[in-house]
Amino acid sequence: MVIPVEIAVIGLLGAAYYGYHAVKGPDPASRSDSSRTASASPSPTPEVKTTRLVSKKGGFAFGVPDDVTAKKVGPAVTMTTADKVLSIVVAPVESGSISVSSKAFMRGMKDAYTNVEVTKSENQTIDGQKAKATYGQAKNAKKVEIRFVNIVIKSTPNNFAISAFTVGSSDPLFVLPRVNAIANTFEVVK
Repeated sequence: MVIPVEIAVIGLLGAAYYGYHAVKGPDPASRSDSSRTASASPSPTPEVKTTRLVSKKGGFAFGVPDDVTAKKVGPAVTMTTADKVLSIVVAPVESGSISVSSKAFMRGMKDAYTNVEVTKSENQTIDGQKAKATYGQAKNAKKVEIRFVNIVIKSTPNNFAISAFTVGSSDPLFVLPRVNAIANTFEVVK
């Protein structure tokens, strides 16, 4: 069953979820190297082990990084790290052009955050399908800086989105390999 979902709703779901945890902050006992700012001489990009998760309601599967907790919410899957530094939502979204879906996500971001800025946009191929990744930063109501990436994957009968949110000071060598592991293992399932 395909449930058309406006990407802005998924973006806002993830943004609200992440915004709550960013304001709340990680538990002091759960702080780890994952939330440190990258050092001046970063180490090589670490390999991330994953476990395959299938969302029959969503019509997709992907590898969940081993240090990320995943939860199915209807057709969507929400994920977070134990220290709440990274929050990710994967979900089917309405069909249409990648550009329309990306713009809808950005409208949702501008409704939920201030100082929203796109820092990079690039075309990709995921599961043999055209995709577009939009990277940016914003501030929540408490002036906490966040970074986000939204990846829209063109498919039929509906598109898919991978939306990730992290605190602005998080280590890219922790965040990016996990987001890439999800995107690189994503596949549409019938």
